[in-house]
Amino acid sequence: MMIRKNYLLNMETVGMMERYDANGVEMTTVVEGENTFHVRQPRQEILNNTLNHFGLDLDGGLAAAKSVLGGKYRLPVCINAQLGMVWFSSRSFRKRGGVWFSYIHIRDLEEMNEKETLVHTNYGHCLPVNLSKNQLAFKRDQAAYLHTTFHERSLGKKTFYYEPGSGITFCKEPGEVHYRVKGRE
Repeated sequence: MMIRKNYLLNMETVGMMERYDANGVEMTTVVEGENTFHVRQPRQEILNNTLNHFGLDLDGGLAAAKSVLGGKYRLPVCINAQLGMVWFSSRSFRKRGGVWFSYIHIRDLEEMNEKETLVHTNYGHCLPVNLSKNQLAFKRDQAAYLHTTFHERSLGKKTFYYEPGSGITFCKEPGEVHYRVKGRE
């Protein structure tokens, strides 16, 4: 199997798993499209280098996810909302094991037993994960919500709501948190 020196995640990257070479040095197995290969970098380094490529860092990505989702653990990370590059891990990235997934490439989740799930991807891969189907679905849904939130924020569009019968229109400007009364009939 091919071994690369370094790697940046892209729109075709499906997942990445930790592995160790014969000397016990941490590497990463990457699933990209229909291909699988090894990279001589830990998963966290690949993730952080990819975030750096897009002008972010891992701490900032996690802080941004926390501001949208709350919580502290196993948060997804949005690399680039316009490209749909939002990633989540089946366990804390600081711990051994677990798989990082691009949520857009998950086609189906199949329960193997109470604590294991088989993840089917758009490219036909089946990756076993030590997490219940419900927990994995929750992580995927968090990533989807983070993607939607950051994508909408990046578009810079105004959001209007009209309450029928009241004659009042509410408007939220890009970057604002609160709605304002925009007009009355």
